[in-house]
Amino acid sequence: MNNDGCTIARSPEAKALGIKMGQPLFQIRDLVRRHNVIVKSSNYALYGDISRRVMTLIANEVPDSAIYSIDEIFIDLDNTPIDHDLWARDLKAKILRETGIPVGIGISTTKTLAKLANRLAKKSPKAKGVVVLDDQKWIDLALERTEAGDIWGVGRKFALKLASIGVTTARQLRDMPDTTARKMMTVGGLKTVRELRGIRCINLDDSPPQRETVCVSRSFGKEIDDREMLKEALITFAGRACSKLRRLNLVACRCQLFILSNRFKMDRQQFSRGCELTMTPATNDTRIASNLVGQNINRIWRNDLAVKKAGILMLDLCRPEDAPRDLFTGHCQLDNPLMKAIDQLEGRFGKDAVTVGRVSRSKVPDWFMTSTNRSPCYTTRWQDIPIVW
Repeated sequence: MNNDGCTIARSPEAKALGIKMGQPLFQIRDLVRRHNVIVKSSNYALYGDISRRVMTLIANEVPDSAIYSIDEIFIDLDNTPIDHDLWARDLKAKILRETGIPVGIGISTTKTLAKLANRLAKKSPKAKGVVVLDDQKWIDLALERTEAGDIWGVGRKFALKLASIGVTTARQLRDMPDTTARKMMTVGGLKTVRELRGIRCINLDDSPPQRETVCVSRSFGKEIDDREMLKEALITFAGRACSKLRRLNLVACRCQLFILSNRFKMDRQQFSRGCELTMTPATNDTRIASNLVGQNINRIWRNDLAVKKAGILMLDLCRPEDAPRDLFTGHCQLDNPLMKAIDQLEGRFGKDAVTVGRVSRSKVPDWFMTSTNRSPCYTTRWQDIPIVW
C-alpha cells in the first residue's frame, strides 16, 4: 500500500480475489479480513536497499548495464557468446539465492522487445521467469497475443487513439506505416514501432542527462486543519528537497507549494491549491527554502480546509554556474559549509538528524503518514535485524 492507503502491488492470489490496482484499503477491508490477505505499508528504506543489492549483483555479471527504475535494469549482452536462456536462469537462481528476491528476465534484440519478453516471463507459468525472444516466429506470436496498450511506451491514451483506426494488437502496431505512427504518437511512438521490428532505436542508457524537477510530497496520517502544522510539514519537505538538490549538485530557480484534499471522501469539499515562488539567486540552501515556505504559507492556506496531502516541487534546475543572474544578485553558492556539515551529520546519524529551528523535534510528528502494516527494516536498521536462536 502507498501513502494514500492504495494498492500499488498485488500478488497473483490478490488479483484473483478481484483486488484492483490503486484500490483504497478501506473499500476492501471485508475482503481482506475474509480471505486473510496480508497487507504491507510502503517501506522505502528497505526497498531501496534491496534494490541496490539486486542491481549491484546483476551489474557485476555483465559488461554494461543501465538502471531504469527501482525494480528494473537493462543489460547489454551484445558480443557475449553464451546460451541466453541458460545464462538467464542461472542469474535468476543466483539473485534468489543471494537476495531472496524472485525476478523475471526478458531477453531480445531491442529494449522494447526485451520489455515484452519480461512481461511474458512474469505472466506465463511455463516460462518460469525467463523468456528469450530471438526467433521471429515467436516474436510474431507474442506480438499477436499482446494488446497494443501493453507495449512499453504506448500507454492508455495512445492505445485509445490506435484503437480508433483498428490497431489493437502489438503486431498491428509493429506493421503500421511510419508516417501514421509518427503522426499519432510523435517521434517516441515511431521509435517504439521500429523497436518492435527489431530495429534498435533506444540506447541502453537513454535517461536524461540532468534532472528537471525534484519533488517531495506525502499523504498525511490524518488530515491537517492547523496552519502551523502544515507549515511544519512543508518546511520539512523543503529541507529534504534541498538535500536532494545538493546530492545532485544542482540548484533550483523556482519552487511550487501545493496541498490536496482527501480524494476518497467525496462528501467533503475537494480542492487543489498551490503557489509558485521564485528563488533569486537560484539555490539549494535549506534555510532560504524554509523561509520562503514560512513567508508564503498563507497563499495556500484556508481555515475551512482539511489537507490530506502536501508537497514542494523544485523547478528550473540547473548547475550553479548556469544559473540566471541579474544586476542585483551574485553567483549562487554551491559550496556552502553549513549545508555540507548538515549533509555529513545526516549521512552519519540519519535523516532529519539536523533540522531548521522552526521544525518540531517530535520523533513522529502528528502529520506523519501512517504505516501500521510496515515490514521491519531488516537490512537498514540494527534493531530490526532478525535474530536466529
